[in-house]
Amino acid sequence: MYPTLPIGPLRLQTYGLALLLAYLAGLALAARQARRHGLDGDHIYNLGFYALLAGIVAARLGHAVAYLEVYRTDPLQLLSLSPGALLLAPGLLGAVAMAALVIRRYRLPLATTLDALAPGLLLALAVASLGAFLAGRELGALSDAFWAVELFGVRRHPLALLQALALLALLALLLWTDRRSALRPGQVALMALFGYAALRLFLEPLRAESLLVGDGWRITQLAALAVVVLSGWLLGRNS
Repeated sequence: MYPTLPIGPLRLQTYGLALLLAYLAGLALAARQARRHGLDGDHIYNLGFYALLAGIVAARLGHAVAYLEVYRTDPLQLLSLSPGALLLAPGLLGAVAMAALVIRRYRLPLATTLDALAPGLLLALAVASLGAFLAGRELGALSDAFWAVELFGVRRHPLALLQALALLALLALLLWTDRRSALRPGQVALMALFGYAALRLFLEPLRAESLLVGDGWRITQLAALAVVVLSGWLLGRNS
């Protein structure tokens, strides 16, 4: 694994660099898709920039609240660039809230905007997953299968790599369908949501650790199943 990459005298965190590349690649694709759907690509760049800033601030504040004693002792930790000092849930809420404000500010059609953003999000997730694999994050369960890889002295499912490949395949199918079919506004986004939830549903059992509920049910799988059912119903209703 390659948790850091040497560049001259510097050593950059592989996962942090992957997240940056994921953001840039995903935003560029989303802007291109926006122009295909008759939207101004600059609005998508602005949306992505402001959503990122709001997400980082919200994620850092959420981490500060969760670990208040640490930040009281060393307030400068608020300026840390470590991805480990961010909380996902507050970050997502902050990013979504800011995206909604930008969409309203530019009076963008919601369904068409989501259609433009969906492929970019899939590409960003794929690049981030590849970075997670290279950095040795998102560990898979122990396995003796022929595709297993050695991580930290034991053989495991290459979960992050499998997820990256599956996301790229889903992205290719989505872009092909968008170009070859006359889809209604919002259907591209729904197909992306359905596909991503289905991938999480089937890949989650390969994860080394998951939050469980009840008699060993994985919370992520239950949530993914609910999203598959809902998005599938909406796709069928709008077809």
